[in-house]
Amino acid sequence: MPDLATEIKTQSLLRGLEHAEVVKIASLLETARFAKDEYVFKESTPCRGVYMIRSGRIEISKTTADGWRQPLVLLARDHFLGEIALLERSNHATDARAIDPAELYVLADTAFEELERTDPVLMLKIIKNIAIIGGLNVRRMNEKFLKALVNY
Repeated sequence: MPDLATEIKTQSLLRGLEHAEVVKIASLLETARFAKDEYVFKESTPCRGVYMIRSGRIEISKTTADGWRQPLVLLARDHFLGEIALLERSNHATDARAIDPAELYVLADTAFEELERTDPVLMLKIIKNIAIIGGLNVRRMNEKFLKALVNY
């Protein structure tokens, strides 16, 4: 079985990191398991860290004012979640629910903040990955929105 650093190097959050940097991140990770339909986090709850998906699928959704749950995106292996609340140091703005049994790696908020203080070069790489993936997600959502408008 490969070591954790070898296993996590495919995670999109860790793209472009040197092996030693991946090893450093691996030493800080916790593993969390979620049953089908269990919430990773709920809207308005405090952020506990950033999650990287090892297995399973996680649905990100938002609850409307009238109580209707609107799915926004379905994430799978090597995707990450919780990063916006972590960067903003705020509560989560969405729900995250396991669609299948899921296993996630967790970089706790305290570990993330410690890395910000002690290894700014590593954190720049991670935050750059967050920005790149976030930009791609916005572009995809814009395309879906425009397609929906055209087909309306």
